Amino acid sequence: MAQHTLEVQSGERFEFGKNWTRFLGSLNEERTVLAQKSLSERLELETLHGKTFLDIGSGSGLFSLAARKLGARVHSFDYDPHSVKCTRELKRRYFPDDPQWTIDEGSALDNDYLRSLGTFDVVYSWGVLQHHTGDMWTALDNVAPLVREGGILFISLYNDQGTASRRWKKTKKLYNYLPHGLRFLVVAPCFVVLWWRRLLKDALRASPSAAYGNAGRAAA
Repeated sequence: MAQHTLEVQSGERFEFGKNWTRFLGSLNEERTVLAQKSLSERLELETLHGKTFLDIGSGSGLFSLAARKLGARVHSFDYDPHSVKCTRELKRRYFPDDPQWTIDEGSALDNDYLRSLGTFDVVYSWGVLQHHTGDMWTALDNVAPLVREGGILFISLYNDQGTASRRWKKTKKLYNYLPHGLRFLVVAPCFVVLWWRRLLKDALRASPSAAYGNAGRAAA
């Protein structure tokens, strides 16, 4: 998507989909079963057979996969091309050539695109409408009409932590604007702020392997 590329180049957008590319390397059957169970619990439905499911901002594609495993006809889309590739890779692994699962590049802020999709029994979006669009209320106005009468709109929004949230927003903007070679200047202090207690605890327990493991997960 040309617009996505321009936003990345200008420092306005982080290529979040690359994180999902790494995530797929550790995805196993246990995690897919847990995702399926958690989706069923969130929707309070044991099965999605006979239902249509729209995954807005599919990310890794894990919950699109969970919905398909529960029997839904699934349409997934994401604004980040890397996320779209991840979702397509999951489809290739589990449901190759399945006409019941379609995947697009698209935006929750593109109302023309959304209207072309029709309506769905379940419209699902985890953290995307607020955290990744930058225009939550417009995104909500756009996606609400996609819910079929009697259907479910399931969204997850990150909570506003006041000054802490505003500090993290500035930190993320700085990270995006810096050249790749200088981004460690943001990552290193954030790593210390987020992980020093855990690393210290592991070190005091004489468990350096745990400490290095935590460091590796944080760096990823």
